[in-house]
Amino acid sequence: MTLPTDDDPKLLVVVATITAKPGKEQEVKDLLSSIVEPSLAENGCVGYALHQGVADPATFITYENWTSQEALDAHLAGPAVQQGLGVLGPLVAVPPLIVPLNRIA
Repeated sequence: MTLPTDDDPKLLVVVATITAKPGKEQEVKDLLSSIVEPSLAENGCVGYALHQGVADPATFITYENWTSQEALDAHLAGPAVQQGLGVLGPLVAVPPLIVPLNRIA
């Protein structure tokens, strides 16, 4: 079996934007960083990368690749994300914005 790549148009891409409260950037960075490896080990995860804004270090973006909506749903319901969201709440300025995308070109 071959794994899909970012070039695979059937791949579900997810971009999540998380904005830390002022002074909470390092805590948010540490928490989000701790979710990367468990996410990469999940069934259906093809890629999971965390980014931090250059001009605005309070902005964090995850860029994720999943084989299916079912795999993403399992990830979102899984312990790493659920525990992370519980801790993340008081550290963020606004609720995380999670945007699933289908590649069109």
